Amino acid sequence: MNQKMLIITLVILLFGGAIFIIRQVPEKVMTPLNFATGQPTPRSTGGATPSETDVRYMPYSPAAFEAARENKRVLYFHADWCSVCRPLDREFSQNAHQIPQDIVLFRTDYDTEKELKATYAITYQHTFVLVDRQGNEVTQWNGGGIAELQAHVSR
Repeated sequence: MNQKMLIITLVILLFGGAIFIIRQVPEKVMTPLNFATGQPTPRSTGGATPSETDVRYMPYSPAAFEAARENKRVLYFHADWCSVCRPLDREFSQNAHQIPQDIVLFRTDYDTEKELKATYAITYQHTFVLVDRQGNEVTQWNGGGIAELQAHVSR
């Protein structure tokens, strides 16, 4: 009898923990893409013009990645369930105007972009990869906000 109660208690705790975690994941605050052009759709940025900010932090797509070839491109491997990724995503979304104009930061889905993860040997989320014009890795690092992004890209 005690073993059954222990199992029931554990199941209830796991279920309650899962619900708690799910409720902690914020809605995605991302710039929608125009899939015809691969460019972001303008949105309100609280003072800065969309053309100044939206192209600095955007969801990864092959078309958008290729379109930004003339800029410094950084892949940010993000997962919605990652407790480190959520605040970074908020920082980049709310402060995209602070990202230097020659950098495009691509929010890359850690769970679905399996080919990119294999290409750059990504083993966990909140990993950043600076790539050259051909898409070859220049440098890779984990974690950090806009200041760290600038430091790594300017090396």
